[in-house]
Amino acid sequence: MKARKKIEESPRPAAPGAMPDRDELRRRTAEKAYGLYLRRDRAPGHDLEDWLEAERLVREEMAAPVQRSTGRQRSSLTH
Repeated sequence: MKARKKIEESPRPAAPGAMPDRDELRRRTAEKAYGLYLRRDRAPGHDLEDWLEAERLVREEMAAPVQRSTGRQRSSLTH
């Protein structure tokens, strides 16, 4: 009788949909943080605050379910 190998589970839980890798997450966070900085009229001294807010926003975006339409779409064109 063959012994079965114990399959070790990944330390990360599997998330629904494709999860971006760390580089992608960092890139998206950096872009969002820069946008927050620009919105603040480039005021210095808020870099950590902007980064943390950007991280929160990116994670929310990633967690939001993808909206897909079901069935036929109606056209707004009339003849």
